[in-house]
Amino acid sequence: MQTEIESDTSVNLSKFFLKNVGLWKAKDHAEEYKMKLLTIYTIWNIVLAVLVELRDVYFTWFFHGDILYVCTNCLSVMISTIKLGVILAHKVEFMDLIDYMYDHFWNADYDFHEKRILQNCRKTCVLFTSCVTTIGICVIISYIATPFIVRIQSNSSERILPFDMWLNLPTSETPYYETLLGIQVSGVYFIGICYFCFDNVFCIMSLHLSSQFRILQYRLTKLIDVQYQSNEKSIDSVLADYALKSYEQFKNYVRQHQTLIDYCEKLENVYTKIILGQVLLFSVLICLFGYQVLLANTTLARRSIFVFLICGAMVLLFMFTYSCHMVIEQSENIAVAAYSALWTRMPMNQSGKSLRKDLIMIIGRSRRVCCLTANGFFPVSLETYTTILSTAASYFTLLRNNTDEAVET
Repeated sequence: MQTEIESDTSVNLSKFFLKNVGLWKAKDHAEEYKMKLLTIYTIWNIVLAVLVELRDVYFTWFFHGDILYVCTNCLSVMISTIKLGVILAHKVEFMDLIDYMYDHFWNADYDFHEKRILQNCRKTCVLFTSCVTTIGICVIISYIATPFIVRIQSNSSERILPFDMWLNLPTSETPYYETLLGIQVSGVYFIGICYFCFDNVFCIMSLHLSSQFRILQYRLTKLIDVQYQSNEKSIDSVLADYALKSYEQFKNYVRQHQTLIDYCEKLENVYTKIILGQVLLFSVLICLFGYQVLLANTTLARRSIFVFLICGAMVLLFMFTYSCHMVIEQSENIAVAAYSALWTRMPMNQSGKSLRKDLIMIIGRSRRVCCLTANGFFPVSLETYTTILSTAASYFTLLRNNTDEAVET
């Protein structure tokens, strides 16, 4: 099992980027000191990026520049800032969730069918995290490379920065240019990492949580699987012994169900504000990304940035709504699995009656599904994905109409 974890692409990607921002469990004091320095450096880059974008919005607004482009960048920085701030505020709980997943989801004993469930879950995690990470890296590279591409295409000798700094300095001359370029490249890198790495971890956690609900369903359906003996006189005694063993095993499954519910609540506590921020901002961001791709009068190099951004936003949005939806669906199916157990074959002794009574309790509890919400306002599911896309399309239509009216006047 440990070998499978170490070869898991989704886990390795998430671990690499979390270490880059200093949010991974240290093995010793030296590594702990390194993680703290990386966290401080990440916070410094995020704060500097926020200041640069706010300053850019201010000067662009008063000097009548491309305000929609600047606002798009500012909102992207805001999302990364919100995610980092929330994770830092819940750092202990966040690390506990990762540790628990390592110890109880991956390093437990499973039979062949349960291992297949976990393998399918890992494949889904690898698909999502690889797509989001690849697109995120492409966006980072596009932002950094755009000034150089524009400079080559225009045959200009003036050196351009990825973002306007609005400073009374000769920013195109050495050493100002190299210093500011290094600061902006570092800021873009850490903004990009914070934009997608926490969502990758959330996807892994929630999909593995849903797979644990599926494993519990399988165990409940196989709870009562007694084989009758040829000697009919021994059937009653066999069933009585088996009812006692089944009830003891059922208690373990109830504890597992309670543990999964607790894990879902802890995951909800850490990520609920991030989910709310993404639900509120993604419809606006997708609208602005679409405007920059389809309507804005801009260069091909800049347009390519927003092609990657809109693709990444669509995939990332689908990733976290799908993972939330799977938690709802699989936790609700616990009731069906509990009812599917062959409880009718149990004798009406004390163990058999207790088993029937407790099955009713677990069925009733499963009807109140586990879900991940946007700060408690509403549960997030695939329906949320379609709602956000519909809202983004409405915003885009309004923005296009306003742009057409402005051009006509």
